[in-house]
Amino acid sequence: MRTIGVGLSALLAAQLAMADPIPEENGFSGSIGLGVGGNRVKSNLFKGDKNQRTNSLNSAPESHNDSFALPVLDLSYTFAASRTQIVFDSQIHDPLGMDDTLELGVRQQVGNNGIVSAGLLYGGLNKNTWTDPYAVGVDRDGTKRKSTGVLLGWENIMGTGFKAQLTQRNIKIDDERSGQSVAGLSAADRATLNRNGDATLLKAGYEWAFAPNQTLTPGLSWGKDKLDGGAMSNKSYGLSLDYAYSSDLNTLSAGLQFRKQRFDQSNPLFGNKKADSKAYAVDLNYLRHQLFGEKALSAFVSAAYGKSNADISFYDAEIRSLGVGLIYSF
Repeated sequence: MRTIGVGLSALLAAQLAMADPIPEENGFSGSIGLGVGGNRVKSNLFKGDKNQRTNSLNSAPESHNDSFALPVLDLSYTFAASRTQIVFDSQIHDPLGMDDTLELGVRQQVGNNGIVSAGLLYGGLNKNTWTDPYAVGVDRDGTKRKSTGVLLGWENIMGTGFKAQLTQRNIKIDDERSGQSVAGLSAADRATLNRNGDATLLKAGYEWAFAPNQTLTPGLSWGKDKLDGGAMSNKSYGLSLDYAYSSDLNTLSAGLQFRKQRFDQSNPLFGNKKADSKAYAVDLNYLRHQLFGEKALSAFVSAAYGKSNADISFYDAEIRSLGVGLIYSF
């Protein structure tokens, strides 16, 4: 069973649309929770429990099922007089890639000009991948994918509904051997498959409170993965639309994302084609508050679906996820 699964991404994917104001009183606040869930995944790159072996580089991935524990974490401490808040929570960078990251940061309210934030990022709790994803007909060995970086953000920019977030991360594969199993591949060609390097992601959106307790947030994203391997380096462009409804007893959020990726170089394993792709993801999340009459206790249901179609079928991916659990807020 996995420690953290894509269900966590589904639960938190709409966070850009649901930023909270800094509390008016000193002290701790936040929520902790735990749930369970399951994924049905098609991916040649994501290391699951049942896809150790691939039989061909020329076919799309087969599906496999995974179960996971689903922790929920959002902790903060507020210094009310200075309008400062220390936060420790999860950031979601790529629901399609099941890329979740922990943040330790600070948020500062700047009068009526909004809330600025900065944080340190660490990803590596659930970053199992393959040392060589292209090994055919044998059980592939697993390794760790880790990332460290920084986050900068600005909410309610100049008192408006605009918000933006910039992240910069360094990605490290502990044992990177991409292409080493492929006979006849030169060292230069093998180097183009290296997955280590830097990743930049910029997101911006506008939160529109179009009705009582309801918001709609359209957004744009731009990303650049400057990796050591040119065939892995890419730029991405995305659109998103998030909906949120919140009342004393119910919170409902839904999100839709669309993304294009354009790779820098052709891939030597696939007739020198590029792995350009189009992808989309949808998620739906429901929380029922005051469960069993307990004001601080909530139950949640979280579901997500994502699909990526690449010009090289080996890189196609599809993700279905469902999770349920309990959250305690304070």
